[in-house]
Amino acid sequence: MRGRAAVVGAAAVVGVIAGAACGGDDDSGGATTAGPTASIPVDGRCVVRLHGKGGTGGPTTTSDDVTVISPTGNSDGWGAKQWLYFPAAEYDAAVAIVRDAVAGCGPIIVDGFSNGASFAAAMYCHGESFDGRLVRVIVDDPVTDHAVDDCTPAPDVAVTLYATGALETQAPAGTACDGLDWTCEGGETLGIEAWATALGVPRQQSPHTDHQPYADPPELNDWP
Repeated sequence: MRGRAAVVGAAAVVGVIAGAACGGDDDSGGATTAGPTASIPVDGRCVVRLHGKGGTGGPTTTSDDVTVISPTGNSDGWGAKQWLYFPAAEYDAAVAIVRDAVAGCGPIIVDGFSNGASFAAAMYCHGESFDGRLVRVIVDDPVTDHAVDDCTPAPDVAVTLYATGALETQAPAGTACDGLDWTCEGGETLGIEAWATALGVPRQQSPHTDHQPYADPPELNDWP
């Protein structure tokens, strides 16, 4: 990103756990559900869920005055979709999908899992703020690629990093991504500790030890 050459490896998670990469696990009990293009209350609070590779988006739901939006990635991957956020033209296309999805929102939290987590981190490090509406980014068990190099976030945007440890076991620092069919800017993994340092935030342990979404982190309830 920011002018670096990008190497497509591919993915967000190991093939044997591709089903978990869908990232659609959010508890919407009691929510009202509408189509993906449903209207959003003007200046309402919005959570954007970014699925992993091999997943898709889902319907827009509203519960307790929070609208949850689940857009679909900009590229094919593992028989479904993924977020392809490099090179620059692909990054712009992926961000445009999110920007369109949050039209009409007030405060925004972006919560990405797996490949979606790596894309969320890429947006954070590019300084995306969605016109000052982005409150925080939750990065949930990402592929530790080079999207965090030269990380320059927008002022006042918070970030939280959760990791299960499962991807680190599968692909420690320096692992080539193409052999695993992961989507990986820069073509190799950095390892979670170096990646967290580049992101500028401590790694927190996910409640899970296998690669699956942390559906209800406390940060989802932390609004200004």
